[in-house]
Amino acid sequence: MASQSIIPIPADSPFSLANIPFGMFSTQSQPHPRPGVAIGEHILDLRVLALEGIFTDCKVTFPSDVLTHTTLNAFAALARPTTSGVRAYIQSLLSQSSSPLHLNPSLLERCTVKQIEATMHLPFDIGDFTDFTSSKTHAKNTHSGHGHGGVDADMFHPPRAASGRVSTILTSGTPIVRPVGHLPTSASPERSYSGPLEDKALDDLPQDTPVESRTLARTTGFSLAPTNELDFELELAFFISVPTEHFERVPVEKTEEHIFGVVLLNDWSARDIQIPETLPFGAFNAKNFASTISPWVVTLDALEPFKIAHDIRRVPSYLVDKGDATYDISVSMRVIPGGLMEREMGVARSCLRNSYWTFRQMLAFHTLSGCRMRTGDLIGTGTLSGEDTISLCSLIEQRKHFPNRMFLQDRDEVVFTGWCGSPQGGIGFGECRGVVLPARL
Repeated sequence: MASQSIIPIPADSPFSLANIPFGMFSTQSQPHPRPGVAIGEHILDLRVLALEGIFTDCKVTFPSDVLTHTTLNAFAALARPTTSGVRAYIQSLLSQSSSPLHLNPSLLERCTVKQIEATMHLPFDIGDFTDFTSSKTHAKNTHSGHGHGGVDADMFHPPRAASGRVSTILTSGTPIVRPVGHLPTSASPERSYSGPLEDKALDDLPQDTPVESRTLARTTGFSLAPTNELDFELELAFFISVPTEHFERVPVEKTEEHIFGVVLLNDWSARDIQIPETLPFGAFNAKNFASTISPWVVTLDALEPFKIAHDIRRVPSYLVDKGDATYDISVSMRVIPGGLMEREMGVARSCLRNSYWTFRQMLAFHTLSGCRMRTGDLIGTGTLSGEDTISLCSLIEQRKHFPNRMFLQDRDEVVFTGWCGSPQGGIGFGECRGVVLPARL
C-alpha cells in the first residue's frame, strides 16, 4: 500500500497509508499548533486542506473547521463514524490519481511538511489521566519487596487504577529533570545513581550555607535528595473521543464508541521516593513529576486488522465481553547511555497481550460508578511486563534478574517504540523518548 501514496513512504516506515495517525504540530514559520497526519517521513497539514475547502467532497458531512483547532478534541468528539470517514477520505486524497493532491502540485507542496522540520505537541487538551494495573507480573514484582509486603489481595478483582497528574504529561522528546524527594536513608544500599550531588550531607556543608542551596536537608531517618532510583514504565494509553454523561455507565460492548486512538506511554517513576508513599495510599511525588506520550495517535480503525482473541482469564460478570479481544501490539524499550561509564543497559520487548484487561474493559470499569469521561481523557494500561525476563518493562523488575543494571543516570535517554504486524507490512506508533537531566537544587 505504501507505493500507492503520492507522498513517498519508506518500506519500513511506521506511518504507512494503512495507518494515518493524527497529531498536533507546528513549524518555525507557523508556530501555532495545528492538526496533521503522519505519512512516511512527512506530515499532511489538515489545516491547509480544511481552509482550502478540500473536505467538502468527503463522504461524511462534518464541520471542517475542527481541523483548524489547536487540539484534536473537537474533531475526536464528532464520534467514530465521522472520524473514520475523514480518515478514509484522507487515504483517498493520498492514493487516488483523481484527488486534489494529485491534480494540484502547488496544494500538495503547501500541505506537506517534513517531520524533521516540525515540532510536535500534545494531541489533546487532556482533562484527566488514569493509569491501570494490568500486568500480573508487574504487580507481583513491584508489590513484593522493595519496601512492600506481599500482595495480600487479588489485585485484579476488581481492577485497580490510580489517578495521575495531567499537568506533567509531556510529549515525546521533552527532557526529564531528575526529581528530588523525601528519601529513606536506607532506601538503597546499592547507591546506583552516580550524579555529582550524591551523599553530600547537610552536616558536611558550612554553617552559613543558605538552606535552599544545600544538597540534603536531613530529618530523622530521611533525607531530601535527588532520586537514586529513577525508572521507566513501558505502557500504552488510549484517548477518549465522545464524552459520557455524568452517572452514565458504558457497557463493555459500547466502549469503542468512546475511544479515539492509542499512544505509547512512559510513566516515569522514582522508586526510592515511592517507598514511604506506597502504603497505605500509593505513589505521589514518586510519579507526579512526569509522564511522556508519543505524539501520533493511532486510531482504532488502523488497529482493527490486528485484533486478536485475548487469553482466557477470570473477570467480573459486569466486564464479561462477548467480543473479548485485544490488539496484537508489540512494544519495545532501549536505553541510550548518556555518560562514558560502561554499564549494562536495560532493554525490554513486550506486547499488549500481557495486559489482563482490554481497552474496552478498562473504560467500562472506569464508568461503572457513573464517572464522567471527557474528550481527551487519557487512560493508561499500566506497565506491560510479561513472565519472561526480556518482557520486564521497568528497571526495578529487571534488576531482580540483572542486578548489574543500574537505574537511570543523568543524560541517559529512554526510547519506546510500538508496532503491529511486520516492519514492511504493518503500522507503528513512532517513538516515545525522553532524556534525563540532572536534578535542580
